[in-house]
Amino acid sequence: MKFNWATGLTIFFTLFVATLAFILYQSRQVHDSLVVENYYDEDLNYQSHYDKKQNTADLTVKVKMEYNREAGQILITFPIDSVSVTSGTILLFNPYSNKSDVKYDFNLGKEATYKLPVKNIKPGRWKLKIDWKRGEKLFYQEEEIVI
Repeated sequence: MKFNWATGLTIFFTLFVATLAFILYQSRQVHDSLVVENYYDEDLNYQSHYDKKQNTADLTVKVKMEYNREAGQILITFPIDSVSVTSGTILLFNPYSNKSDVKYDFNLGKEATYKLPVKNIKPGRWKLKIDWKRGEKLFYQEEEIVI
């Protein structure tokens, strides 16, 4: 077989089309979900989110989290305030898939600890996003944990 320009161009274009087809196939295998569905609303409300983070930064004692593997729970300890009721939401956020996210609502009254059950949660890296209220002040704290 004689190698000439026509043969070279045919081989080049065949490899080029095969490479494009492979890249297209690979791009369809990647999960491309958004971090949040309503990102525009989240952007508009960022100032209130920033204020919550600032309120948390002003606290002398932050929220503490301890993972107890044997009990299958995360013990979340809030700063103690004998007057106010602590309530809010905890989001177990999975950075790899939003289908695994779990949300918990809590209302502690005068207690300072919340036991978050994680026996049915798949192992891996998670972010705990705690959005809570004590009295009239709003707080937000985010911690990373490995289950």
